Amino acid sequence: MTSIWTFLQIAFIALQSISLVLYLVLPAPWNASALLVTVIISLILACSVWLWTHRTSLTSPLQQPFLSSNSLHLFEQVFNDLPTRVYWRDRDLKLLGGNHAFCQDIGIAEDQLSGKDDRDINILANNEILRQRDQQTLKNQHASCNDEIELTLTSGQRWVEHSSVPLYDEDRNVIGILGSYYDISSIKSVAEQMEKAKETAEQANQAKGEFLANMSHEIRTPINAIVGMANLCLKTELNQKQKRYLKVIDSSSQALLGVINDILDFSKIDAGKLTIERIPFDLQDVLTSLADMFAYKAYDKDLEFIINLPANIPTRLLGDPLRLNQVLVNLVSNAIKFTDDGEINVAVTLLEKSDAQVWLRISVSDTGIGMDEEQRANLFQAFTQADTSTTRKYGGTGLGLAISRRLIYLMGGDIGVTSGVGQGSTFYIELTLPLQDEQDNSHHQYLMQKLEGVRVLAIDDNLSTREMIQEMLRSYRVDVKVCRTAEQALEIYQSSVADEHPFDLILVDWRLPGMDGLEFCRRISQHYSGEQRPALVLATGYYVEELNEKARQAGVDDILSKPYTAASLGRSLSSTLFPSAQPAINDSNNHAKIPDSIRHAPILVVEDNEINQQVARELLQSHQFRVDIAEHGQAAIEAIERKRYALVLMDIQMPVMDGLTAAKQIRAHYNYQQLPILAMTANAMSGDEERSLAAGMQGHIAKPIDEAQLLKAMVKWCVPGDYDGEDSDTSAATTEQQPDKHPKLRYPQTKGIDFDGALARLGNNVELYIKLVGQLYEQYQNSAMKVSDFITRGQHESARRYFHSLKGAAGNLGLDALQNKASELEKYMADGDIDKVADQITVLEKRLQHAYLAASDLDAIQNHQA
Repeated sequence: MTSIWTFLQIAFIALQSISLVLYLVLPAPWNASALLVTVIISLILACSVWLWTHRTSLTSPLQQPFLSSNSLHLFEQVFNDLPTRVYWRDRDLKLLGGNHAFCQDIGIAEDQLSGKDDRDINILANNEILRQRDQQTLKNQHASCNDEIELTLTSGQRWVEHSSVPLYDEDRNVIGILGSYYDISSIKSVAEQMEKAKETAEQANQAKGEFLANMSHEIRTPINAIVGMANLCLKTELNQKQKRYLKVIDSSSQALLGVINDILDFSKIDAGKLTIERIPFDLQDVLTSLADMFAYKAYDKDLEFIINLPANIPTRLLGDPLRLNQVLVNLVSNAIKFTDDGEINVAVTLLEKSDAQVWLRISVSDTGIGMDEEQRANLFQAFTQADTSTTRKYGGTGLGLAISRRLIYLMGGDIGVTSGVGQGSTFYIELTLPLQDEQDNSHHQYLMQKLEGVRVLAIDDNLSTREMIQEMLRSYRVDVKVCRTAEQALEIYQSSVADEHPFDLILVDWRLPGMDGLEFCRRISQHYSGEQRPALVLATGYYVEELNEKARQAGVDDILSKPYTAASLGRSLSSTLFPSAQPAINDSNNHAKIPDSIRHAPILVVEDNEINQQVARELLQSHQFRVDIAEHGQAAIEAIERKRYALVLMDIQMPVMDGLTAAKQIRAHYNYQQLPILAMTANAMSGDEERSLAAGMQGHIAKPIDEAQLLKAMVKWCVPGDYDGEDSDTSAATTEQQPDKHPKLRYPQTKGIDFDGALARLGNNVELYIKLVGQLYEQYQNSAMKVSDFITRGQHESARRYFHSLKGAAGNLGLDALQNKASELEKYMADGDIDKVADQITVLEKRLQHAYLAASDLDAIQNHQA
């Protein structure tokens, strides 16, 4: 190559010299022509030389790797010493060389490798993936690194980690590929063994979870029976010794159930099977439930139980109320367990708020035994307690706090504790919870309008409670003054009367140092009358039935159970200062306890069965509610668009649109506060209530309708407002139709029919009852033919709904035997057991006939009495 280059250089110089001589020797114009010819020849020669040298520069580095035998020897020695297999290719992906390890893998001598194609070597021909990887690198012109591939080599099947990079010349042109791989089969084998071990461990963990679940069920069943029978036995005539024994059985059984639940929850969390829900809930409902659960335990230990939920904190949130309640139950239970004197304070603090979410701290403080630093460090470990001695005073599994911490972590929050020996403890959880789309505070605004400017004197010997009362009542713009004892309160009230500006209401704690709350109320009632006498509300640590009559005699207007929230305190003050026509305490007629704020409220009943429609209308109108009827979910949506309702009572199974679908569509436009929805259905199977709540309903009322349960739910959920001014066609009919107009009746003794319950739902309107039974008979006689027609047409769901509708109507009319048979047939239809339906359908018709005859007997008795 060097000689050729030298020859070209000499030829180029000679050509230039000849052109110069010819130019000087030849006469014009031949000298110019000769010069032009020689210049053109020189240019052509120069271009040829450049092209030849460029082409040679691209191929020579790979044809002769380092251009010298010494360099080539060094190159081979370096790569041969590596355990990694190395090879290099040209632009056509032909092999130009490789180290010793690579040649051994593919079964070829090193001196035979150069210029070979993959198809020329059997092993490489059977491992096309190697060439494909290199081809991809050449095409993309960037490195391909750490790709795991499987190759069949001379040593057998091997897993390797392969890399390849492009080779460049000095002008950054790709001239080939440098590839390498190393054997990872042993590493892969270890990883597979570890994966199998992991799968085995997971299977073992799953088996453990299933065992715990089965064990829990097997233990829970007899324990529930023990608890149930103990409670039933406690309601019988017993002496004190027997009651004490049964209470020990009951409390021990409850403790055992708690242990089982803790172990099961811990197992679920440990296996990753426990999930956190994100559903709408009201924080106030969670805290109210907490208060109901622990009020008696705190009262029994003479502890002050306080729940402080400031009115400025949004309570309509999204999260998992069940698991939040579980954590708070554990914290409050521990606080009561480890506190013998003082108070338990559950306080909610608003840390931060945005348009979409709130940051809350919920703390549970006690004045109990407290803990040292070492005990605090181990507190959240599983199966660990602060007191680990064999003579420890307090029982438990040591799982409660470990479960609580894991639940809070699953919610994306944090949990901690501050404590000192003998100084009590404060457990706190911090959570970030999304806000529901709309925060309706209409109820708070309603109470504020009622209570604004009202003067209230509050008496409580606990400092924390006094501070909480002040904060709560000021949120309603109440003019509030607090004091510690009844004696101080008497002086303060006497001064207010002397100033001719007496307090409107006095909130007094029952248990006070010196004069107690009852004696204080008695003195106020004796010394003041007319406009000078304030309304009296007695607050008790736990509602005691025997206190009821004593409170009435002392002049108490209402009893408020502690702990109370801002909403319950506001409702009590509002109903006491602005009472309804009915007394607030110990009214034997529970059905008349309808607050003024929801009296005459418009109610939408969504029900497809005509008989159930009339039962619901009669029952609700008897309590002065205004009632509209919708036959199915679509009609309900249309009715809601036309008119504002305080509550919707929604059946589940209906034609056109079912109740669950309707509830979901309503929730897309109205939140829980704007329009409450209660399921009112014959569905009583496991999961029915959960499905109703998931669809956006607030409660689940089973048919036949229990009047007390229905009214309790309506008082709780109905949107308050001033409905007296609204037009209604039902209010007049309601006031005219009073239960007292119907005399006490003698009913026929008929097995399987509850005349008392059915007529109570209808306000003792016998004529209406007989009419409804007649309608039921007309509608469902010849049921065998109707159901047979459904089955013949393949309309099994229609047949099931037919029995479901009959079940609900029969239940509301007290036709228990007919209801039970319809329920059986509905289940058979749902299970696809057509043979059992065919066998039992005739029994249904007999019971329907029996009900019709019983109604006829009732009609005859009524006519005779008339």
